[in-house]
Amino acid sequence: MAPTTVDPAITTSTEPHVAITPSPSVVLANRLFVFLPGTEGTPDQYRLILRAAAGRGYHAIGLNYQNGPTPVGVVCAASQDPNCFFNARREIITGADLSPDVSVTLANSILSRLNKTIAYLNQNYPSESWGQFLANGSVNWAKVTVGGHSQGGGHAGVLAKMFSMHRACYFAAPPDWNAAAGSPAAWESGQPNVTPTSAQFGFAGLADPSVPYSQLSVIWQAIGLGTFGAAVSVDSTAAPFNNSHMLTTNATPATSNAVGTPLHGLTVRDAFTPIGSNGVPVFDPVWAYLCFK
Repeated sequence: MAPTTVDPAITTSTEPHVAITPSPSVVLANRLFVFLPGTEGTPDQYRLILRAAAGRGYHAIGLNYQNGPTPVGVVCAASQDPNCFFNARREIITGADLSPDVSVTLANSILSRLNKTIAYLNQNYPSESWGQFLANGSVNWAKVTVGGHSQGGGHAGVLAKMFSMHRACYFAAPPDWNAAAGSPAAWESGQPNVTPTSAQFGFAGLADPSVPYSQLSVIWQAIGLGTFGAAVSVDSTAAPFNNSHMLTTNATPATSNAVGTPLHGLTVRDAFTPIGSNGVPVFDPVWAYLCFK
């Protein structure tokens, strides 16, 4: 399951995407895991979860997209427009002119980049079965799990409102909080789910200073994740975590000189997620439960 750096020429981005084929030692899942990095993050900062997907028979893509320098959550936090978050995220996802607060072209949209990346992989690596994730030239969402960290997790949440996906998993996300109203963004509390809440899961660090759990726990309830039971700490409960869709940790981040906030990246970013004495990420079974079922 060697990583493939996808030619950035398929988009206007200078940063490449990362693609990893399923491990040859496991049964193919015939599913695609797409991971969306946090603000100003790049796919190569999240290779561990991509490899975890490949080790479970998934094809995996870390998708680079237009994700900075200011997060949507900051741009819209004090907006009087209740649809600020939703419209900004949908412009980043689709490239449609929906928001005065962001500017994303069709070619640079998440949907365009993902379509082109899958088509590129299918054309250049025809024996690897990437083509199954396209249907009539568009993403075959029924075979796709989307995961995302922070801002990327917010986009994953909006995608779950737009498409019927196999699964969605959120890391320190979705982070959209309307500071003026003191409540979750309107899309989180009022927009219907197309991907059912039974297929949506969240994981958060309790001490995260960037996306406070006091807010995120309310957001998860607004989305509907609380329907499946109370939040469960992965530090004291093993998989399947009482079948909860809301998981937390108070673990200590890995020591790293990487730029970023360790407690914010704790749950999924390579530089900060803890590694066990066996060399395997401590949260590998958590990722499997959240994303790879």
